[in-house]
Amino acid sequence: MESQENSKDRFRKGRDRGCRFLMRQLRPDGGFGSPQRGLADYYKVPLALMVSGASAEANRLLDWIRRHGQGRDGDFGPRLPETNGYYYIYYNIWVIIAAHRQGHFDLSQRGMDFVLRFYDEESGGFYSSPIQRTARVLQDLWVVSGGGQAALYTGRMRESLGVGRWMKRLMGLQPNYPEQLYSVYSRAGGLQSNFDPEEEIRFVLNASAERDEYFFHPGIAAGFLANLYKATGQGEWLRLAKDFLRLAEIASDFNYKSLRAGKVAWAASNLYTLTGERKYAEMATRVGDNLLASQAEDGCWKFGEMSSNDATAEMVVWLDEVHQALGG
Repeated sequence: MESQENSKDRFRKGRDRGCRFLMRQLRPDGGFGSPQRGLADYYKVPLALMVSGASAEANRLLDWIRRHGQGRDGDFGPRLPETNGYYYIYYNIWVIIAAHRQGHFDLSQRGMDFVLRFYDEESGGFYSSPIQRTARVLQDLWVVSGGGQAALYTGRMRESLGVGRWMKRLMGLQPNYPEQLYSVYSRAGGLQSNFDPEEEIRFVLNASAERDEYFFHPGIAAGFLANLYKATGQGEWLRLAKDFLRLAEIASDFNYKSLRAGKVAWAASNLYTLTGERKYAEMATRVGDNLLASQAEDGCWKFGEMSSNDATAEMVVWLDEVHQALGG
């Protein structure tokens, strides 16, 4: 039987297998993947490379983005139509965070200046629309969380705290928590509980789900809030992070086996580091082992219509979070 240290090291090894899959697609010019796919292919890759120790490769890719991928307005591209939906800024925040952590502050600060065009001063959230800015425009939990995380990394504390307040309001409006998490809000309509059944996956997560739902919602919220607590020392954000992860404590095995659980592993790893509570270590381990079980022999992950590069880069980052908290 392998030692406990080697057992825990499985998360690092899975991370590194995924990183090697990504590195095989780095281009001689410093770019990544298919030039035709642009941002849709590369946006998560710099962070995945960096956390896996491939800092030189991450540096070259970020320099390629500086030369070819960031416009004068701070936006990233080139963009396929699939990147222009209500989650527009989600692509940007991955590049911003990687650039800031790697020290490419021109990319991260100009990138954040662009993302702040989506910020709603009144609610503290971020608009889920590339162009509309009215009280009726929807604001989605995962879009707001991503914007808050990028703001936190780039030192925009006023906006980060605004996101914290937005999440506190969202939690206060929940009618059936933790069995369900409604995740969309607007200033004009409040919590969005009436929606087209065909769009249900966007609006509500069921803890008992036996079909694909957005199980990343409690994770991306709790992960951000744990980081906001670390930045401010204000206990209300740690308490709210724990509250958002209560749904994951009762979630179905189906939810846990989905790749959408990766962000729950990040949040649980963060909370275990902060609190030492074993339930968070067990939660992170449960997700981490499920991720390893679904990793292909070549190191990649595949999930529905999501590209293997997109899925793989993200799972590499979450396995690194589990490794940081639990690894030998």
